[in-house]
Amino acid sequence: MSKEPERLKIDIQKIFLTPPTSMREKITLFLMMLVIFIMCFGPTIFTDISPVRAIIISALPAFTVSWGWMVLLRSLFRKREFSKDSGGKKKS
Repeated sequence: MSKEPERLKIDIQKIFLTPPTSMREKITLFLMMLVIFIMCFGPTIFTDISPVRAIIISALPAFTVSWGWMVLLRSLFRKREFSKDSGGKKKS
């Protein structure tokens, strides 16, 4: 006899706009930003783009992709904290 998985309605605004609170979230966000920045900045070294422009071009995807990764991790592992039904408490 299988149990039906519990479905929660996610508060999209809360999951996207809440800043990282735990140290684990902050470290994950920083490491993802660093890795993606290095991946995007590497190819610009071999072009004749100015260093400031290369940094800006590399920083934009680093910020957006790392924040998207953080939102994905929140939606997978911390659903109950970002649900519409309850403020992190189990519904009875």
